[in-house]
Amino acid sequence: MYNNWYPYYYENPYYPGIPSYEAVPTSIAHAQQPVGLGVRWIVQEGGWQAVWTRRGNSNVFDGRWSMAGQRDITAVLTMYTSGNFVFIERRNSSDGNNCNYSGTFGRDRRTASGTNICNRGGGNWSAVIEHRGQQQDRLGRRWDVQEGAWRAVWTRRGNSNVFDGIWTQPGQRDITAVLTITIEGNNVRVQRRNSSDGNNCTYRGTMSPNGRTVTGQFTCDRGGGNWSATIIG
Repeated sequence: MYNNWYPYYYENPYYPGIPSYEAVPTSIAHAQQPVGLGVRWIVQEGGWQAVWTRRGNSNVFDGRWSMAGQRDITAVLTMYTSGNFVFIERRNSSDGNNCNYSGTFGRDRRTASGTNICNRGGGNWSAVIEHRGQQQDRLGRRWDVQEGAWRAVWTRRGNSNVFDGIWTQPGQRDITAVLTITIEGNNVRVQRRNSSDGNNCTYRGTMSPNGRTVTGQFTCDRGGGNWSATIIG
């Protein structure tokens, strides 16, 4: 899943007989500290973008990676911290590529960055950490969306960041999909999945200062363009 591939299966001198991507540093192997992990990590790994969503108050996250033209990847992540250091195990990867991530938190603990090592490949990674209540209060209840000749209504599921969308255009069959919306600062990212027309998309945009509108661009398995939204409620 990386742009820069290189062999990375070798024996770690500190853990004889264990490939390095399976080794857990002894200094943090028992230091599970869920405090300060936030509720969601927005992660960049080369051309891949990921959303890691925390399970309750645990140190376990469910991750999904996406990149235009590629099949999504899912995995389970377990985080360990010691001071400003973070170590993350990625296991049960749907592409069979398990990894270890190591890195450091930013000064305000709102970001993290470092390197990862996998049974196939590795590279750099960075993350923006969203904390409870940081984004939900700006998601509204409904988004009225314009995409060229298509109009859409995205309706929020409860207090989550998951929306159900329906697109309409005269003379065309309606389209439905499930959307996951993440907000960091004024930057908005929307993943459209399970599209009834088979055309999954990623939307990126900028939220207005009053938090009531978003404009940007989107790319899909087939096509793309500009989009705008008005946030209701």
